[in-house]
Amino acid sequence: MHKFCYYPSVRSPGMLILVLLLAALIPLSVHAQKAEKVGDETCAACHDDVAASFASNVHMQHPAQPGMTCESCHGPGSLHAEEGDPDLIYNPAKDYNAAEPNPCLSCHTGSKFESTTGHAHFEQGNGCTDCHQVHSNKKQLLKKAGSALCLDCHQDIGSQFRMTSHHPVPEGLMTCESCHQVHGGKNAFAAEAGNRELCLSCHSEKEGPFVYEHQPVNEDCGICHTPHGSVADNLLVQNEPALCLGCHDMHFHTGLAGFSGQFQNPLDPERGGVSTRDGFKKSMLTKCTQCHVAVHGSDLPSQTISGQGKALTR
Repeated sequence: MHKFCYYPSVRSPGMLILVLLLAALIPLSVHAQKAEKVGDETCAACHDDVAASFASNVHMQHPAQPGMTCESCHGPGSLHAEEGDPDLIYNPAKDYNAAEPNPCLSCHTGSKFESTTGHAHFEQGNGCTDCHQVHSNKKQLLKKAGSALCLDCHQDIGSQFRMTSHHPVPEGLMTCESCHQVHGGKNAFAAEAGNRELCLSCHSEKEGPFVYEHQPVNEDCGICHTPHGSVADNLLVQNEPALCLGCHDMHFHTGLAGFSGQFQNPLDPERGGVSTRDGFKKSMLTKCTQCHVAVHGSDLPSQTISGQGKALTR
């Protein structure tokens, strides 16, 4: 037995209604595609308040297409002008889609605008309007000046700037842009090619080369320092001597049990001295940099015998 499937023809009431609906929608879609540019004067006729303040805006002062500045960003506006419906014109602030081309990048091109690769700062948010007010006359069209805008989102970093040791961002001596590329960059948005090079662009005296080098300095400043703020001095990730003991063994006198009297070190017999029961406390509560002052590197040999000149004491 064969089974027959019934397909409604155009003559059926249901299909006829569907065809009529489609026929009614087609002219609308075709009409929507025929929107044309009407010029800035037409836009200003309704948006007179925006037009008055926008006259001194950098986009109006240096237009990509004179007389069509508004539609350079919002697209053709004839339908919007006729109907007054905000849905009939493109609004970059509300209709942003990270999967579609960013209209701002049609003019703002260059190496620092690497957003199309997905690495850019604003691609992780809702577009350029997260930070910029396009119709404003503020510096760089930013919603807030300085680093205050960055700290609205990066509140964890803002709390680090309140720590005892921090880069002078709250004091206004530098901004987030001093170290970060806010529009892109593949190295944690750093302003230089590498983290070490970025630090040395300001702290050039730490660069060397030195005869006696401290290896972490040649590798990455972040091994010992945190960039935003720390409870330890000099932006160190830990206080001394705990930081140093993460890589270096204790000195011969700190590993000995405290006792009163003369002693001779079993590992270094030539080293000895007088011990007290609280002697180890002096070592653990003493900063390594009280003796090893040239922690970033030195051209002068140390005076210690076992250090063979490498102890970075001067």
